[in-house]
Amino acid sequence: MCEKPTFKVVVAVIRDEGRFVVAKRDEKGKLPGQWEFPGGAVSVDASPEEGLKDHLAKRFNLDVVVGDRLGTTSHEYDFGKVEVSAYFVECISKKLKLTQHLAYRWIRIPMLKDFEMVTTAWPLVELLKQQSN
Repeated sequence: MCEKPTFKVVVAVIRDEGRFVVAKRDEKGKLPGQWEFPGGAVSVDASPEEGLKDHLAKRFNLDVVVGDRLGTTSHEYDFGKVEVSAYFVECISKKLKLTQHLAYRWIRIPMLKDFEMVTTAWPLVELLKQQSN
């Protein structure tokens, strides 16, 4: 039996006035059409912060400063294990432009119940709720 691969992913928590950015995955890849915090897989030769900054520039046209780490979570999907680290980021440029995702929204935590979020997002949402209290 083959061991499933592990994907190391880094995501951004982009906040503004109590709202957060979530992005809808395209229909072609893994977890099609689900919503997630912006980010992507990190190559082994890049730090999580460098990888996140690179992904946000390429996929969302954002120039950011990566801040503190919110936390890490993981989930075993049918295609492999996904380990996600989330970082708070500050946007230097706020002209978000999608290159791979179908849509993005600025939302508040209570609105998340209306979005089909990837499984790995929910523990991060819980951490955000704890910080909001």
